[in-house]
Amino acid sequence: FIGQNAGATFPHYPVMSGDVLALSSKYEIQALPTPGHTPGCVTWLVVDRTTHKAIKAFTGDTLFVGGIGRPDLVASVIPDLTPEILSHSMYDSLYNKIVKLPDKCQVLPAHGPGSPCGKGISADLSSTIGKEKKTNPALQFKKEEDFIKWNTTGLDTAPQYFPNAVLSNIAGAEDVSVEVGNIQILNADEFEAKMAETNTVLLDTRDADKFATGYVPGSINIPLGHSNGVHLDYADGNMAIWTGTLIPVDSNILIVADPAQEQESIERLSRIGYGAHIKGVLKFGIQAWKDSNKPVETFEKVQVVNAQTITEVKEQGKVFIDTRTPGEYTCPVRGHVIDAVNLPLNHIYELLGDLDKSKKYVVYCLGGFRSAIATSILRSKGFDAVDIIDGYDHGVLLNAKEATTAHVDATKKRRRFFRKKQEKEATVSPFV
Repeated sequence: FIGQNAGATFPHYPVMSGDVLALSSKYEIQALPTPGHTPGCVTWLVVDRTTHKAIKAFTGDTLFVGGIGRPDLVASVIPDLTPEILSHSMYDSLYNKIVKLPDKCQVLPAHGPGSPCGKGISADLSSTIGKEKKTNPALQFKKEEDFIKWNTTGLDTAPQYFPNAVLSNIAGAEDVSVEVGNIQILNADEFEAKMAETNTVLLDTRDADKFATGYVPGSINIPLGHSNGVHLDYADGNMAIWTGTLIPVDSNILIVADPAQEQESIERLSRIGYGAHIKGVLKFGIQAWKDSNKPVETFEKVQVVNAQTITEVKEQGKVFIDTRTPGEYTCPVRGHVIDAVNLPLNHIYELLGDLDKSKKYVVYCLGGFRSAIATSILRSKGFDAVDIIDGYDHGVLLNAKEATTAHVDATKKRRRFFRKKQEKEATVSPFV
């Protein structure tokens, strides 16, 4: 079941407005086309057949909690579908369809925080129409032209795999199970031989802490996450999305994974169209590599105990790198380590030239996921880099806030408050 305007060329049922799937005498699913992210987006409504009201809305890539689907991803393949044109469709979908659903209708989007398919997505995985009408920035506009301007401004660079994903959505993707079955399982010697081939990228999907205790030199660490990717813990991120953002689509990928997570690693990459580029998986993981006496590199992460830790690191001549987005870096509430260099992860390769290989770097992000990736990339390029345990929130802000601009900003606010208070008291007559 695919939206009739999706342009799909493989066998499918073209979904139109009002199409219904009867589940029982009580409930049915109704199709509500909501183009904007793509021309074929459909919101699926679970409708109570007795009241004829929608109780749940599976909003896909149209409405997220706190955000909406970005309008600029299709143009890379279909130039006529500009962000402005799709924003016009999105406005119609939101203001003439979505907001007219019952306020109590539950919103269940296709993506959560960290997804590049939207901006400003909340950490909450569900919401209600009523709540989104009050809090979602995209639903606060009175004029369409103002909405379009907002929706086409400030978009992050789209991951490089998106054009391939768009084409797969149109032409159909390969069967993931077939791709998984075709991947070669390589012993240490075979794996090492493959490493010498051109355009090869070593991808280590193990936990960042395990990676630091021993990894194949030159590897990039993009952790799969705990529970085989079934859910994301605080320090986890989206392995597939960051792979698609940082590793070129034409790369030959060799995977090092925990033995229990090999298949999950392959499947996740296959879902973004990278399955055909996986040239092998290291049999029995890093332990097999070590047992074969192959070279291994290690590094120690930095534990921030208090502000003195930050001071000592700086006194050693080391430079802090903040891999969060510019918006996160400049946020007055959280702030950043004083004098830290902002090197957003999605632009890391472009900005490597700004770094000095004679210096040592300490890397951090919000929770530790992005910094783990960045540290591995820096080390693969010959930089001396380590990252912080527990990330910025739990590692720095919790233990060394006075070493951050969050502390400085708070101090400035307090000073301004008392200065204004004193000025006010000085101008008020003592006889009033």
